[in-house]
Amino acid sequence: MISLVFFLALASPPLPDTASYQATLKQFVTDDGRVRYTDLHNRLAGLTQFVESLAQVSPDSNPALFPSKQAKLAYWINAYNALVLHAFASEYPHNKNRLQSKTGQFSFFYRRKFKIGGVERSLDDIESKSIRPLDNRIHFSIVCASTSCPWLSNEAFTAEKVSQQLDARARLFLNQDRNVKFDPAKNTLYLSKIFSWFKNDFGGKDIATLKFIANYRPEDASRLLKPGLKIQFLEYDWSLNEMLP
Repeated sequence: MISLVFFLALASPPLPDTASYQATLKQFVTDDGRVRYTDLHNRLAGLTQFVESLAQVSPDSNPALFPSKQAKLAYWINAYNALVLHAFASEYPHNKNRLQSKTGQFSFFYRRKFKIGGVERSLDDIESKSIRPLDNRIHFSIVCASTSCPWLSNEAFTAEKVSQQLDARARLFLNQDRNVKFDPAKNTLYLSKIFSWFKNDFGGKDIATLKFIANYRPEDASRLLKPGLKIQFLEYDWSLNEMLP
């Protein structure tokens, strides 16, 4: 029995080590979420190592390695962001504008497959089935490599800190005028299109969305929850979140 357990332990793939991913984020992602793609393209080994480990292990393929919701959350957020980052960096600058057309967006998020936990999956499948059901705050942490996305964190998510990290990224996103902006003269609140695309994740009604935002902007709660406030959605900038020389 002991020898069998030992054999199974050896046969099981290791938990993906975020050290190489963390090093990549610290070196190539700026504090405002932009990426030095030229430099990363030329020094891709660490990120590639992490992506290759994701191909072998996931909470679906090896659930015992991810015993808590927090462990699953941290894994999936890191995985999604790393896959997107690696795809753009490895092909930079050739496909840097791929998301600026509906066709390019569909191809990248829905048709392109990434191996994760031994299974070929699209980014949309990963987001919709593995990440969104866990926590609605993920919308301010997973990044599609575009200017209007949440800023890419230069810190990897961990099971121990994921809830605090999600709160911090939500607070950052919701307190940026590019995502939440008042026009008192028009009694209008302009919101990121994320709140339109994923409205059901925030309760399905405008008032539920506004209450969610008010949790992160308590000083604005009275005008966020003022009856008659109109909501419009901001244009989404799909240009690459690159740091130019």
